[in-house]
Amino acid sequence: MNSSKSNNFALSIASVVFIVLVVIGVFYVFSRHIVLVNVCSGNETLIALSSGPSCYPNIYDTVIANGTPYSLNSSIAVSGGKSIPLDFRFIGDNPLLYIWNQNETETGSYAFLTIPDTFKVHMQYTSSVATEFIVMTSAQYVQWVNSGETSNSNVYSITGTSISVWFNDSAGCAGYVAVVKAQSGNGFTIYPNETALYDPASKATGVCA
Repeated sequence: MNSSKSNNFALSIASVVFIVLVVIGVFYVFSRHIVLVNVCSGNETLIALSSGPSCYPNIYDTVIANGTPYSLNSSIAVSGGKSIPLDFRFIGDNPLLYIWNQNETETGSYAFLTIPDTFKVHMQYTSSVATEFIVMTSAQYVQWVNSGETSNSNVYSITGTSISVWFNDSAGCAGYVAVVKAQSGNGFTIYPNETALYDPASKATGVCA
């Protein structure tokens, strides 16, 4: 009788151990491979990475590059087999791109710039000496060079050592160039932060209209 009770007790213990092991195994499988509950806050999204699930802000849609999440508020370039985020921001629905932000020393009297078509350009810079930022048509630029940089025929100009101005007529026109000219006529250093807003016009603008 005692032997029977001992056997039943041992069987009960074995059953409990077996059930515990099954529960632990199920929990392990689910925790490693299945997300049961989205524990992120209301403004976050659960994203499964190789390192495990993580919460990321869902203000923007997200892409995964090299196992790292990037907002679609970044462009992704590929170099040497690696994905590299290239940050830019939006004004409304239009991307604002950095197109010139590397310091430059000019040994001549001016720097020549192109004005991209379908973009509105924000020319922003500081300089080591007083400069004039001049926007011209291609024909006006030729005239300006042939006159020894003395022609006053231009579309727009502004002077100073700190310039911040938008030029919008290029949104529907590829007919513009620009120069940054030292008023002293000597060399200078420019510290630019030029951006361009992609905003193609529905019809020709400026001198192209």
